[in-house]
Amino acid sequence: MSQQVRLGDLLGNELEVDFAEFDLTELKSVEEALRDVEAIDLAHAELLQQQSLRGADILIEYLSKVVKTVSYLESRVASIKNKVSLEYKAPDDARTTLDMKKWAAEVSPEVEAAQAKLAAAKGAKLYLEKKYDILIKSHHHFKEIATGLRRTILGYSSGAPQDKVPEGYE
Repeated sequence: MSQQVRLGDLLGNELEVDFAEFDLTELKSVEEALRDVEAIDLAHAELLQQQSLRGADILIEYLSKVVKTVSYLESRVASIKNKVSLEYKAPDDARTTLDMKKWAAEVSPEVEAAQAKLAAAKGAKLYLEKKYDILIKSHHHFKEIATGLRRTILGYSSGAPQDKVPEGYE
């Protein structure tokens, strides 16, 4: 019997994941395989669909970890700002205003470091989301090609009148 795999095992226990260490080797090989290839027959088009989905699957795992990290870092930035703001005292025992506390929180080196980490995590999230979108669009592209090949070469039709043959495969 196979060992049980839990979602927590996949996401990890750390709140902040080092996304810079994600291994994208397999994803890059999928991208390279899809980049310069044309679907030459039905089996090939279906293989390309599968490869697109494999790349998307890899990205989903990494995206979930990055989303967790972004959420944690956003709360961490807010927490650090609040802490710095609460602890700020005006120099020379002058009256401390709310604006002074707010300013102190905005320019704190701790806050700046946390915001830099957050910005990097958001950049990684955007990168992975865009790659995911490209792979899903590629999957649908190859699916349309496979549908066109089925209809024209194999004479297969699902019977639905709204099925359109992709352009170039009439």
